Amino acid sequence: MGGFSIGTDTIELYNSLAPHYREYSRTRSAYLEAVEKYIIHHIPHNATSLLDVGAGDGVRGMNIAIEKKIPRVVLSEPSMEMVARCRQLQGAEVWSVSAEDLPVDRGTFDVVICLWNVLGHIESRVQRVEALRRMEGLLSAEGVLFVDVNNRHNAAQYGTLKILGRIVKDFLLPDEKRGDATFEWNVGNTKMISMGHLFTPREIEGLFIASGLKVRQRVTANYQDGTISKSVLKGQLLYTLTK
Repeated sequence: MGGFSIGTDTIELYNSLAPHYREYSRTRSAYLEAVEKYIIHHIPHNATSLLDVGAGDGVRGMNIAIEKKIPRVVLSEPSMEMVARCRQLQGAEVWSVSAEDLPVDRGTFDVVICLWNVLGHIESRVQRVEALRRMEGLLSAEGVLFVDVNNRHNAAQYGTLKILGRIVKDFLLPDEKRGDATFEWNVGNTKMISMGHLFTPREIEGLFIASGLKVRQRVTANYQDGTISKSVLKGQLLYTLTK
């Protein structure tokens, strides 16, 4: 059972990051834009509602909704500083709530997105399953959920030899705690330290099964240049999921 105390610390980090979030996002623009284009291409043509879980400043969710002409947009985010930025965007409803506390009595959505390793910033496996269960409950009958997470077996990012060692070790002695990691973000003249989780494909797909979700498609997106691949070793994990 992986888990570490990041809930409050992560929210405080994102409160501090909020004024620099656009600047930091630009450093990963190739990856972020590739994921957005993939999602836009795979959204059902008749979608009329979108929920962005862990929306950050809300810009990505709004960009996707505008591109697909989706009229109802809800941005869900626990960081109050990020929530303030979401509320500056026109045309969106904002929920100030964590993923595992999403309300399930406010209608359903044709599209739900949970991007940029939001699940990796949720404290424990139990809470991750609860968050996914709530997302599943918020999907309309034909709704689609898109999730991307950091891939512990990303050879394109970490190197082939290192990943081969990880794969063997994770197969012979599985332990989700190995995915717990510390990240250093350089934002302006400030270094910010965050904790998060890197998932193996087996681990994240086990969470989907536990929450009642079905994998429609799995691809990876290269974290440097955004190249989409079917190889599980060539990028971060990006899933298309249904009820």
